[in-house]
Amino acid sequence: MARLSARSVDAERDLRADRILNAARELLVSWGYGRITIGEVARRAGVGKGTVYLHFSTKEQLFMTVMTASHLRMVELLLRDLDEDPAALLLSRMARSAYTRAQEDPVVRATFIGDTDTLGSLTRVESTTLGDLAEERERALDEYFELLREHGVLRADSSVQDQRHAFVAILIGFLTVEPAIKSTADMLAQVVRLAFEVSDDPERLNTLVPHIRGVLERMVDRLHDEIRSHMNI
Repeated sequence: MARLSARSVDAERDLRADRILNAARELLVSWGYGRITIGEVARRAGVGKGTVYLHFSTKEQLFMTVMTASHLRMVELLLRDLDEDPAALLLSRMARSAYTRAQEDPVVRATFIGDTDTLGSLTRVESTTLGDLAEERERALDEYFELLREHGVLRADSSVQDQRHAFVAILIGFLTVEPAIKSTADMLAQVVRLAFEVSDDPERLNTLVPHIRGVLERMVDRLHDEIRSHMNI
């Protein structure tokens, strides 16, 4: 019985943390970080202010968790896409997915483009607090590019770093253009395909799948670790 009670307590704690995170996310999108107080998050989540601090020691930790959780969800969706279709690993497909999901998730979009209206001082906090995570994301993206190049899927006439920089610049450029229209994601995919890709041979893609899965799964694990580090568990 004690074991069941402990499970019940853990489940209730997790549900409470989810309510707090959902409330914080809604406020971040609608109000912007600078206007939000922990008291308002508590009211929106239907809990006491002290309960918020039981889960998150500071306002910064709470909202860094909101941002990290949004990125975790995006990587998990990339893994799901890869399970359904090996061609999802193509850089053009990844660009299209990232663009579409950033339009669907205002937190991801704000993080990509450095939207200070939404994130406020979080843009500075992220660069210091998440320094190691940001470096790990860059390493993962470099590994992604290297794998595609080694298997003859991407051009190899420039450095991985130059390619990554150009890819990110293209993606962010498309995200900053308003309004987003239905065909924009397809146009982005076409631009990336013409600029970077040299093959979409199914045999090469099937060979690549386990390697790309490994990169994405390691990123998922790292994001989970980051979320746990911000929470009082």
